[in-house]
Amino acid sequence: MTSGAQTQESDPSLLRQAERTADRALMPGVTTRDSLLLDAALLFAQGGDVTQSLETLQLINPDNLSDDFYSEYILLGVELDLTTHQLAAAHQRLKQPRFNAARNNLSANFSQRLLSLESDLYYAEGNVEQSIAQSVALAELFSLTKPTEQKSIALIQNKIWRQLNELPFYKLQKAKLGAKDVLSGWRELAVTMRYQQGDRMAQERLFNVWKQRWPQHPAAIVTPSALKRKARDTTVETVALLLPLQNEYAIPSETLLNGFMSAYYESMARGSAVPHVDILDTSSRPIEDVYNSAIERGAQRVIGPMRQSQVEELLLLPTLSVPTITLNRIDKALDNPPANLFQFGLSALDEVEQIADRAWQQGKVNALIISPNNGWGERASAHFVRYWQDKGGVITNAVSYGQSTNDFTSLLKAPLEIDLSEQRGLELRRYVNRNLSYTPRRRQDIDFVVVLGYSEKVRQIKPALDFLYAGDLPVYATSHIYSGTQEAELNRDLANIEFSAMPWSMEGYMAKKLTPDQRLPTAYRQLYALGYDAFMLHGMLEELSRPNTVPLFGSTGLLTISAGVIKREGQWAVFSNGQAKPIQP
Repeated sequence: MTSGAQTQESDPSLLRQAERTADRALMPGVTTRDSLLLDAALLFAQGGDVTQSLETLQLINPDNLSDDFYSEYILLGVELDLTTHQLAAAHQRLKQPRFNAARNNLSANFSQRLLSLESDLYYAEGNVEQSIAQSVALAELFSLTKPTEQKSIALIQNKIWRQLNELPFYKLQKAKLGAKDVLSGWRELAVTMRYQQGDRMAQERLFNVWKQRWPQHPAAIVTPSALKRKARDTTVETVALLLPLQNEYAIPSETLLNGFMSAYYESMARGSAVPHVDILDTSSRPIEDVYNSAIERGAQRVIGPMRQSQVEELLLLPTLSVPTITLNRIDKALDNPPANLFQFGLSALDEVEQIADRAWQQGKVNALIISPNNGWGERASAHFVRYWQDKGGVITNAVSYGQSTNDFTSLLKAPLEIDLSEQRGLELRRYVNRNLSYTPRRRQDIDFVVVLGYSEKVRQIKPALDFLYAGDLPVYATSHIYSGTQEAELNRDLANIEFSAMPWSMEGYMAKKLTPDQRLPTAYRQLYALGYDAFMLHGMLEELSRPNTVPLFGSTGLLTISAGVIKREGQWAVFSNGQAKPIQP
């Protein structure tokens, strides 16, 4: 058998063994054909050849397998479907009547694998709550008193804790008052910790209080790694905030500063230690001079600069003396980024990657992208095109529009090929020499549309798509589409658009609601949230840089650190009846 596409480092010896087993299974007169093919499929999977494993699995007649082999056949299929993101196929396997009849009698090993796979499957679909529930059930199959099973329990506990930290606050609060089941204990712990994000010392104290309330809870006996680490008293005494405070940057800087100070005063009100904040103006001085001044004045953290050109200048410095969080990002990978550098900003690149991942998992291939012809729109569009094509996706067309564009019907006729359809209708009328009832058709190979832009423009784009017979196409957008204010009448034109929402903009997602000035445009409200998160991050850099840590549930998204970049992951929402609503799994 030939070797197919590989998704992990291959093991040549296992692959050779798999090929020999498959060849033996297909020899004439072999009575154990299907069980041998199952062995071969397992070996191909273990050897790293997922494609060949799936092809071998398809040759098996499951009716010829014993109950144990049939269970292995189903579970291996689910594992392969998860690897290839065929989530619907995985569910279909688990719904097979024979498997459902046997699942209550599965061996301990099969039961553990099944719950683990179901947890992974729910998580891949975005159903984090159900994934956690399956992991809780999985942990109960191991004994807390057996040292040999402690490692397995610890891995499950770490997974549960990480996923709890990805949930919006309102979902953590679902536990009934006084409930004593394991999941309620997890939720209570997560709620307690969420109130003290950014203060590890306070979290440690609260965790000890929680353990007194829940002494027999699995997390009290086998503590998740992120909670087991002793908090260090690394209070930052002085933070320098580098902002352009004059001219056209004055209002954006003031907005960001307001968000930063909002988090500062919240932290102070909770009793947490807060640093002295030293604000330096970057409007007219070289960034190197301002940075050095901040260090000379005792800064132990630097937050800024905000202008992208100054971030680029900062990257040219040979060293950065203290941990530094920029307030903008460079939209390209750096080969050798300076130590102590953490790039943070409102770049749309993370969000367009999430759109691509979501569309790909839903089986879509052909994309039409519509974006503004300004700086961020062009960068985001180009990044989506590269990222999508690297996955194997196809771009049917990439359309850009200017700020003055108002007639989107004319703009979108060509990429939807409505103009060609209209031309065919005219030619047909001429050919038959009489009036015909003819409805133009759009091109049929487009699977979905990505629309980049603020709501003012997208409210014109979506009706144009509907008018041009593309109202049935799924439409995805970034967080720019939503201001955080429910405007039902205005937003009816955004019907069914799915978008990556910043948590601050969704009701109940944050432990404490953010209150940017409602008169501000969407971009400025997002700057307020950026400032809020910058304060939350200043004391968490060491923690977030550790392996197996949990994300910070920030107002701009789930925040993680990768190669010196603070990545943002949004929460999926959809416009329905003019209202922005969470997408429920």
